[in-house]
Amino acid sequence: MKDIRLVIGNKNYSSWSMCPWLLLKMFDVDFEEIQIALFQDNTAEKLGPYSPSLKVPVLLHQDTTVWDSLAICEYISESLLAGAGWPTSSKRRANARSVSAEIHSEFVALKKEWPLNCKASYRLNPSNDLKNEIARIDAIWSCCRRRFGENGNYLYGRFSIADCMFTPVAACFETYGAELSKDANTYMKNLLDNPFVQQWISLGRKEKEPLSIVYASSA
Repeated sequence: MKDIRLVIGNKNYSSWSMCPWLLLKMFDVDFEEIQIALFQDNTAEKLGPYSPSLKVPVLLHQDTTVWDSLAICEYISESLLAGAGWPTSSKRRANARSVSAEIHSEFVALKKEWPLNCKASYRLNPSNDLKNEIARIDAIWSCCRRRFGENGNYLYGRFSIADCMFTPVAACFETYGAELSKDANTYMKNLLDNPFVQQWISLGRKEKEPLSIVYASSA
């Protein structure tokens, strides 16, 4: 058994599971992946030994258990990456933490109307609430890229937790046809071109669970 274990849900639907998985992959951290299908009769039984909340994702490292995607990413950065999961400057780090917390806790319409579905590819007209949320995300991406992205293709130049948190959003935008500004669209394409993101999406498309499942029970 490996020292680090990450419990995730279905790759096709579990958007929050993607975030710490991608962080570990990008920083070449060796870990054991434990995948538990969501919304099955025995899901809670299988999650019980790992997850106090009976939700995914969950990280197990030695005698420490961390649940909730953003908390897991913070723990990985602090305990396994010597803080490298965030930008190095305090100004950029504060901004990155702010936008990461915002996408984690807000955007109710996006999470309800446009859930992650790697197998899907069709246009869905957004509600007015969702249009406002898309505009806000567009503004975050465009502003961060203009202010902080001069040294790379990600929000703060080099890859960070903030990019992990927005990668599932990029996948949803691509699936359902979000209309974005040029800068935001370029950033979205850069996220989706990441080989680990492509790997996740490819594996998600091969899963057999029915398409009616959504990702709302993960965090």
